[in-house]
Amino acid sequence: MVESVDEPWIPPRPPAYTSAWGDSDQPVPPRPEPTAAPIPSVDRVALPGGGAGVRPGVRWQAGRPGGRIDRLWSGLSVGRRILLSYLALAVAIALVVSVGGALQPTYGSLAPWLGAHVDDLRAAPSAGPWAIDLAATIAPGTPPQCLRFAETDLGPDLAVVRVDGSWAYGLSTDAACSVVPAGYGSRVALIDTRTGDVRWVHDLSDDLGQGEGVAVTWTSALDSDSRILVRGGTSTQQVVETLGSATGKVLSSTGALPSSQDDRFTASGRVVATGSLSLDDLEYTYQLRDADDLSKVVWSGHGNETATMIALDDRLLLGDRGTLQVPLATGVASEWSGPVSTSAGYAVHDDVVFATNVHGLGVTTTEARGFTAVSKTGAVLWRSDLDLRGSYSITRKCLAATDSGGDTITCLDYRTGKPLWSSSVGEFSFAGSLPGQRSDDVYVVTTTQHAQLVSLDGATGHVRFSTDVPPGSSPVASGRTVAYVLATGLTGARSTLFGVDTSSGHRLWTRSSQVQVAVWAGHVIDIGMDGLARRLGS
Repeated sequence: MVESVDEPWIPPRPPAYTSAWGDSDQPVPPRPEPTAAPIPSVDRVALPGGGAGVRPGVRWQAGRPGGRIDRLWSGLSVGRRILLSYLALAVAIALVVSVGGALQPTYGSLAPWLGAHVDDLRAAPSAGPWAIDLAATIAPGTPPQCLRFAETDLGPDLAVVRVDGSWAYGLSTDAACSVVPAGYGSRVALIDTRTGDVRWVHDLSDDLGQGEGVAVTWTSALDSDSRILVRGGTSTQQVVETLGSATGKVLSSTGALPSSQDDRFTASGRVVATGSLSLDDLEYTYQLRDADDLSKVVWSGHGNETATMIALDDRLLLGDRGTLQVPLATGVASEWSGPVSTSAGYAVHDDVVFATNVHGLGVTTTEARGFTAVSKTGAVLWRSDLDLRGSYSITRKCLAATDSGGDTITCLDYRTGKPLWSSSVGEFSFAGSLPGQRSDDVYVVTTTQHAQLVSLDGATGHVRFSTDVPPGSSPVASGRTVAYVLATGLTGARSTLFGVDTSSGHRLWTRSSQVQVAVWAGHVIDIGMDGLARRLGS
């Protein structure tokens, strides 16, 4: 018997499709059968042992020509491809960051130098929150255009202000300023430059018993700004006093002393030193006083008119034929240090005296190359024999010294005297750091051809920027992003202040004053022909 085999079940073929929008009575053409695209021909090669195979390395790539890089990439494992992709991404990110960082301005982040907090005015300044009649306050009855004001910072926002005559210093061409009221310069005032409040006004003519010809010639801060040292007088008398910062009242005084135009004076902290010429004009008598009790002479001695007076915080140094030291605590003079003579000039930083090396003593002194650093007690800290014979100045990071040509600055480490860097900038009139500066840059004003303000990196000496400034310009203060440069006219009758970006050197704005513009206790102050002092802001 033959077994029957069931045929596999096959579903019926569906009817031909019809158009949804066509006529159902019309016949519909059959659905076209799909056809495969032709397979591209592939080169085949003979294989060992017979047969054929595809040529190695030949692949189909849509629109991408083959090359060495493609073959290398295709030969890598998946893990290595991922690793290389991440590395390429990291390099791209680093490149973007470095380029972007180079284009970003860089500003200092250090504490303000000398503790001075200075406004950052990036836009052109205009009249700010206050205005006071400064001329009427300090020099009543004097034409404002005949006055120029001098200022000493007394901590944040506080300025000790006194007045000078513009005619006497060649700062005015107005003939009316040749005659001003007697005693116009006898007053000193403490002003809050943030609010415009006049705390007090003190008149030295009351202390001398004279109403004519008294002028304040010196102001400085004492004891973390709690006291003010003031000196003033006439052509025949003088007085030195300490005033309380809070009230302006006299705390200590020398009383009236003889005075002449040849008198000498210096002070630092409690150390107050005077020098007066003898009646026969042959020698000076030098005296040391303590600001705590100015009526008492701690020490007195003789010297010539070339003697250098250096007031440190606790002693007087008198450089004559050698250098004497007189401690305030004992009043006993002794030899200070033999290797240097301060008659050739000096600089003081943190009670360390930096002086030029010299040959000889007294009036026969001649400069030698190099500098010596001496502690306030006379101990030699270091000696530099570099061929440096020019000027020198204090900066935030180093002692900036020049060569004999005066066109190269060398930065000497304060602790060791070793050169940190040298930079050729050409002849210059200023080199140093600025009150309020937030970086360790060294600012230089060059005088060759066109005057320029140059910023040198304090760590390397590399030029960060240079920008043109008027002849006679001098940087006076700096905020974090703005440095202030002051320029005066040929007669000093007008002054102009520039705001300069501390990263690029770009001049942000220019402010010309009718009389005087300056930075007082961290704020920009403008004084006009009307005698009004105005704080400027952005």
